[in-house]
Amino acid sequence: MKTITRVSEKSLANLFGIFGVFYGLVTGVLLTVFSSIGGSVLGTSFVGFGILSIILAPIAYGVAGYLSGYVGAGIYNKLIVPKFGGIEIELE
Repeated sequence: MKTITRVSEKSLANLFGIFGVFYGLVTGVLLTVFSSIGGSVLGTSFVGFGILSIILAPIAYGVAGYLSGYVGAGIYNKLIVPKFGGIEIELE
């Protein structure tokens, strides 16, 4: 068994940021689809909101993912590992 005693803040932040961008893109597309459906039912146009969500959601989710990854790695390194030890993994 090997123990992970430190996680790079920048590496985890980049990974979480990339996941956030993809999640934001999916969310933006879904918001576009549902806002256009809702707009057609109500007789109003929400197309601008939907297109804007495709642009803004990936940016917002990417930034939030990056920050949460950076903070999460810092908490793991400075609070979790000294008190409880690292995560044990088995490598072959």
